[in-house]
Amino acid sequence: MAGHQLTRAVTVGPAQGSLPCAASPVCVRPAARTVPTDGAATAPAAPPGPLVGYREPVEEGVLVRRFPSSRVLLVVAFGDPVRVGADGDAPARPLHSLVAGLQEETRVLGVGGSQHGVRLWLSPLTAYSLLGAPMHLVSNAYTELADLWGPRSARLTEQLAAAEDWAARFALLTSALARLRAEGPQPDPAVAYAWRQLTATAGTARVGALAERVGVSRRHLVRRFRQQVGLPPKTVARLLRFERAGALLRSGGRTLAEVAALAGYADQSHLARDVREFTGVPAGELTALLRPAAPPPPTGPPAVAGRAVSA
Repeated sequence: MAGHQLTRAVTVGPAQGSLPCAASPVCVRPAARTVPTDGAATAPAAPPGPLVGYREPVEEGVLVRRFPSSRVLLVVAFGDPVRVGADGDAPARPLHSLVAGLQEETRVLGVGGSQHGVRLWLSPLTAYSLLGAPMHLVSNAYTELADLWGPRSARLTEQLAAAEDWAARFALLTSALARLRAEGPQPDPAVAYAWRQLTATAGTARVGALAERVGVSRRHLVRRFRQQVGLPPKTVARLLRFERAGALLRSGGRTLAEVAALAGYADQSHLARDVREFTGVPAGELTALLRPAAPPPPTGPPAVAGRAVSA
C-alpha cells in the first residue's frame, strides 16, 4: 500500500463480513427480542442481519483494510466519521452513517476519535427492500445513509443516540427496519431464487442454468439481478468463491491447490488471479492478512439476547 501505513493491523477479509469489533469496544449482539407494537400487545422481532453495537475511543491514524464482500454493510453512527479511500490511497472522504454495497475491490477506512454506533450486515436482497433504491447505485461505493433515506436517517440516528441503553437501541432499530422493509420494494422471485442458489453453492451454480430454471432469458435475469443485488450474477459468483476460499485459508491446514479445488476454482492459478484482483496481494500472503486481530463479526444471533461480548 503506497503512501500510508496500516497503524493497526486490522484486515477484514472474505467470510468475515465487515469491520470487526476492535480490541476493547462495547459490543452487543442481540437475539430475537420483544418490541412494542401499536397496541398493548408485544410481538417477537429479530434484526434482519448480524448486528453489533460498538463504543470506543480510537487513536488517530488507524486504518482498516476491508476486502470485497458479498454482504451489505449498514452503519448508523453517533460518533466521529470514518474516511474512505481505495486501497493504496490515503482515506479522504468522511462519512458518518453509511451504506456499503457489494464490493469488488479492497477499500481502506480511516478510523479515529470517538467511534460509537451500530453496524448491521445484510443480504443484498434485504438491503434492497430496506434502502428502497436500486442496489447497483450503492455497489462498489460507500454512500452516506442520508443520501438514500433523506431526513429519516438523521431522525433515526438521533433516536438511537438518545436511547437509554443498548437493549432499547436495538429494539428501536429492529422495529424501524421492519417497517422500512415492509414498505420497500420486494425482490423478484427469480432473482431471489438465483441468489439462494448462488449462496448455497458458494458461487458454483451456472447462471444460464438458473435462468432456464426460472423461465426467463439470461439477459433478463442479469439485468434484474444487478438492479436488486448490485452486481451481475457472474461477478457475485466470483465473490462467493473468493469468500469460500478465504474461509478455507483462515482455517489452515490446506495447500493453495486444495483450497482452489474445494472453493470451486478450475485450478490454483485461477484462485491466484482472483485473489490478486480482489485484494492486490498474492494468494500466498492472504492467509496471514486474514488472521483477525480481534474477534470477527457474528455469523448469527447468540442464544442470550443482549450479551456483551467485550467491555
